[in-house]
Amino acid sequence: MRPGRMAMGILFYVGLAAVIAAILSGVLDDVLPQRLARRISINSEGFTLALLLALWIQFARPRLAGSRRQWPVTLAVALGCATVGLLLLASELPSRFRTLNEAFLAAGVVVTYLQLRRPLPRWLPIALSAGILAVTVLGARTELITGLAETLGVLILLPLAVDVFDRGILDPQARPSAAMRYGWYAFLVIVPITFSVLERTVDAGGAFGDVTRYGVRMHESFICILLVLVYFTVGLGRRGRGSGRPPGQWSPDERRPPPAPGRSRSDKIS
Repeated sequence: MRPGRMAMGILFYVGLAAVIAAILSGVLDDVLPQRLARRISINSEGFTLALLLALWIQFARPRLAGSRRQWPVTLAVALGCATVGLLLLASELPSRFRTLNEAFLAAGVVVTYLQLRRPLPRWLPIALSAGILAVTVLGARTELITGLAETLGVLILLPLAVDVFDRGILDPQARPSAAMRYGWYAFLVIVPITFSVLERTVDAGGAFGDVTRYGVRMHESFICILLVLVYFTVGLGRRGRGSGRPPGQWSPDERRPPPAPGRSRSDKIS
């Protein structure tokens, strides 16, 4: 890894870990104004899930890809994350710890999805996101769906993020559109801000009010996805073949794929 990208990685991971530790320890309330500390603290699930997903994409996914232990390890990690999430949910820990259950429950599903071989069929991520969105809308007033807002938000946004708008993160041979990518980033910033403004300024009832309140609950999902995308695409330069690299050339941060069956070692991608 190039020194600049290594420094970016250290800054990203250490920074996220420090923020999470400050939230969980209660230190944040002592060093920042109360209102600002609260605004940061309520996004702890987003920060935690962003850390988990980035670690998996950068370090675990490429090392497991194509190996015999790929799916045993992936499924074991997914089960472990889901178990941690359920234990947190059933615990009587302080709310700042217990609230992280949604981050681990989401990670239990997402690491499995991330490990799938790319490219996926173009319709699959759109169908998955649309299906989960439909379930969320139909059950928005139920206690289960309301309680899983952050988890469902990530499950809706992630397939679109990594397999429609920013495909170069997981598939170095993809040719994503820069205009679509930055439009997606704008969407991830504008939508949660809009929901927050509407909740504070509009006394809405009915379906519109339900959507607004649920959108605010999904705020951390937008933060999580945006952090991961910006880190890999802007920080590490994973933009796919559309970024200007010659066809077949892989960056130092990406694992080369195994040769196809029947090809000699001399036929591997150089």
